[in-house]
Amino acid sequence: VVLAGGYAEFVLPALIVLGLMTRLAALGMVGFVLVQSLTDIWGHGAAAGALFDRASDAVILDQRSLWVLLFLVLILKGAGPFSAGRGAAV
Repeated sequence: VVLAGGYAEFVLPALIVLGLMTRLAALGMVGFVLVQSLTDIWGHGAAAGALFDRASDAVILDQRSLWVLLFLVLILKGAGPFSAGRGAAV
């Protein structure tokens, strides 16, 4: 699990930046963020915080919700016209 998480932490963002398999890589990153959050909350006892509270250093929920939202945009819209995985335009 540690090796898979380590590889995912480096390979999936690289795929997103390069625009290769962006939707699949973003979906993998959503899973990575969820596992990371659950590990922090249950495994390490970190406070989850509340959504949209006043704290600018929101513990878990605000920051991780933002990342999931950004990855959901990539999942729904794709990488865009200049991605490496798009192929030749006709």
